[in-house]
Amino acid sequence: MKLFNKPDKTVAISSDTIVRAIIYTIIAVLLLQFASAITHELRLIAIAAFLAMALNPAVSWVTKHLNLKSRLKAAGIAYVVVITVLFAFLALIVPPLVNEGSRFVRNIPNTISEFQTQDTAIARFVRNNDIDDRLNEAADGISDRFVSEAALDTASRVGGTLVSLIAVLVLTFMILVEGPAIVNMMMKYVDKSERKAKRDMLKRMYRVITAYVNGQVLIALIAASFAMVTLLIVSSIVDASVNVVALAGIVFIFGLIPLIGNILAASLVVLFCLFASTTLAIVMAIFFIVYQQVENATLQPYIQAKSNELTPLTVFVAALIGAGFGGLLGALAAIPIVGCLRIWVHDRYPNKEDA
Repeated sequence: MKLFNKPDKTVAISSDTIVRAIIYTIIAVLLLQFASAITHELRLIAIAAFLAMALNPAVSWVTKHLNLKSRLKAAGIAYVVVITVLFAFLALIVPPLVNEGSRFVRNIPNTISEFQTQDTAIARFVRNNDIDDRLNEAADGISDRFVSEAALDTASRVGGTLVSLIAVLVLTFMILVEGPAIVNMMMKYVDKSERKAKRDMLKRMYRVITAYVNGQVLIALIAASFAMVTLLIVSSIVDASVNVVALAGIVFIFGLIPLIGNILAASLVVLFCLFASTTLAIVMAIFFIVYQQVENATLQPYIQAKSNELTPLTVFVAALIGAGFGGLLGALAAIPIVGCLRIWVHDRYPNKEDA
């Protein structure tokens, strides 16, 4: 048997290649550090871009029905109307929520004291195991900490929140006005043979975002309306005093969060109702269980119409990542963004089996 010795292979790397690799690495590290330093600003830009795309249908409607040739005027009218409605809603919902939460925290010591005097199995267990003192200390600590730190915490956050809010509002308006021009400018750098396909892809992404946002807002609004009616009826029957507007606001706000938002809203509303009336809390818990089943079987599939075509696992992971990145708005934006990424991937790497 004859053996063949394979010749040794050598790879020659020029000094220019090494220098370029070092330079690229340094640039990448600097870019990562720069991006990390402006994470908050990037988040504000992303939020503004998402809001601009969600509000763009209103601008288009105003432009069409008022026969306005200037996009600046149409964007201004639509923007003022939407922002006015939004702030009116927040002015109606936020104060009751703050008052309800403050009253709940301040009344924790009294609530625990009333609980300890009850002749129930749980209360007897607490008394028999000498847990009363620990509960009282914990309740007093929570109440005192809330009262002493609430003003300082609020004062420290109001300034930064106002600056961020103003920045988002200004950026959103500017993107609304200049958005089409930006897209047209970007299309100049695309080959003429591919421009139509790229525009079609962008239109599909735009429809995914607007359809999802509008659908989620509508679903949350319907849930809040049914919850408000149920709270009004049941609270009047059992003679319980609850802030119906604030609790309905909780249902709406958390209802914007996909998947887990309804569970969070139901838990908070039932908890608030529990301190007003046990019967009211039980009825509302049953209501949320039944309504969630009805919503999953009717509203979700009909309103959303599977516009994103994402699996439940993908939706859940996207919502978690979005909530960690941008809170409530991040959770709302994450799913349509992932839907847009899916469109881009399918456009960039088409399925060979469907060809």
